[in-house]
Amino acid sequence: MKKVFLANSFKRKLMVALMSVGLVPLIIISILYQNILNNRIVEDTNAASIEKLKYLSMNIERQIDAAEQLLGWITYNQRLEQILKKSYDQVYEKQMDIIEFSSYTMEYAINANVENKIFKILIMNEDGSSFQMGNGYSLLREADIMEAGWMETFQRRKADELILSMDRYAKDTFVFPMSSRIYDNLTGKPIGWCLLIFQNNMYSDYLLAGTEENRQEHLFIINGSGQCIAHTDKNLLGTDMSDVSMVQEILQSGQETGHVTGIYDGEAMILHYYQIPNTNMIEIQGTSLEAFLQEKRSMTRLLALLILTTVTAILFVILYLSNMLMRPINTISEYIKKVPGSGFKGNMVLKGDDEFKKIAISINNMEREILQLMEREKQEEEVKKKLEFKVLQNQINPHFLYNTLNSIKWIASLQHADTIRDMTSALGRLLQNISKGTDSKIPIYEEMSLLDDYILIQDIRYSGKIQVEYHIGNSEITQAYIVKFLLQPIVENAIFHGIEPKDSGGRIDIYLDRAEDDIHISIVDDGIGMTKEQIASLLYPEEAGENVRGLSGIGVSNIRERIIMTYGKEYGIEITSRMGEYTRVMIKIPYEREG
Repeated sequence: MKKVFLANSFKRKLMVALMSVGLVPLIIISILYQNILNNRIVEDTNAASIEKLKYLSMNIERQIDAAEQLLGWITYNQRLEQILKKSYDQVYEKQMDIIEFSSYTMEYAINANVENKIFKILIMNEDGSSFQMGNGYSLLREADIMEAGWMETFQRRKADELILSMDRYAKDTFVFPMSSRIYDNLTGKPIGWCLLIFQNNMYSDYLLAGTEENRQEHLFIINGSGQCIAHTDKNLLGTDMSDVSMVQEILQSGQETGHVTGIYDGEAMILHYYQIPNTNMIEIQGTSLEAFLQEKRSMTRLLALLILTTVTAILFVILYLSNMLMRPINTISEYIKKVPGSGFKGNMVLKGDDEFKKIAISINNMEREILQLMEREKQEEEVKKKLEFKVLQNQINPHFLYNTLNSIKWIASLQHADTIRDMTSALGRLLQNISKGTDSKIPIYEEMSLLDDYILIQDIRYSGKIQVEYHIGNSEITQAYIVKFLLQPIVENAIFHGIEPKDSGGRIDIYLDRAEDDIHISIVDDGIGMTKEQIASLLYPEEAGENVRGLSGIGVSNIRERIIMTYGKEYGIEITSRMGEYTRVMIKIPYEREG
């Protein structure tokens, strides 16, 4: 039994494979489905809550507009202006005007549907006199209001901050104050103040409206500082909720709508929020996560049941397949173990007509092919030894030639034949570098040194009729790396096919410039020029049936192919020419500081 479930046993691998095929997709699908279901529940709850909050916000906005309109109506009312500016001979005359104005004001408030929200209206004259309208059981002291700075603090602001009342008989009550300066319409001078104070249930009554379920849920409004200004629980009005982590997250989100999840008031909840447009007020509705968590637990139990069922089924399949598969596998395994001792015979036999029999046939064929391969390997080993001997012989020739040139150079030095010495030295250095191969990259200054050796030989050959000049844009360019023997074949082509036919010598200019991350090398000769057909024949000799090669055995077309193979298709050679005037070969390669 232990052997069956060894770490590398087929049965164990089969079990792991089937578990992977059966369990992994099931777990992934279950997790994805559960996440989709969770997201769907959250999205549906969020959509419903946001729609409800938007509907409530319409009533809140109407209430805010009505409060602002009432404040504006009072502030710019001509009757009030007359009361504040008029000098009365009799006190009762002023009282009659105030009563009449108060009646008009409350009538306007009733029509604006804000009459039952008003806590107090305080009108103050510049001379210190004042009168009050609204709740008859309340009394504000003007001195306290002025000292607290209510007039300046809440001037022309929306009613979005609850302040403890300074009323003589309701000191522990929160109220919404709004104030506005009253000006003389003719002179523009201030003549008084209007302080409009609303009750703390100004917005809460809208939250309490509806079904009993709505009145029992967490539904409240906060301002930008986190103060609760409306709540289904009136005991929370005026409290600072900015320290509650979920409320703090809402304040910091900066989003118009959204939701946060966490623990609120000791319960797992989702808080949906909506920023009331053009205000500093945020509506928040809390929804319990208990139903969501209950459904999530049900899905978890279902997932566990599915996994348990799958494991049971897989174990059954493993036991069934192992009985069918292990016997032929064991036969094949035992046969292979005997091969090292008995040799490759190719005589394994299995009963049946299934895949295992095909495996046995393949093993037999493989054994016979191995025998044939071993025989061929013996023959190839003998051929290899002969080839290695020939290679050693071929390596002697370049060394012999190089040593001979050194001897000629030595004799030329003794006989003071400087031209022969210089020409032999240059040729020796060229042959030495050619024998090292042309596949490596070298710095441009080394490539220029090789080119100088070649030019020296040609200069001696043509008796100084060929002039070569370098034009280097930046000395750092010579530190970059280039493919070895890239310039010599092009210069050689310029000499033999451009300048030599002139019989009068010529000039070759070599320009090295850097263009951002690339190097441009231009080789320009003043030879006889080339036609378009000749340029095509030079770049693509296989199409023209020609293959002109230089000293290193590398032709111009080969240079183009080496550049493309080394650096990519965006690099290469471009040839332009004008008959009887010039030929320009421009090489484009990348700027590389390392080979």
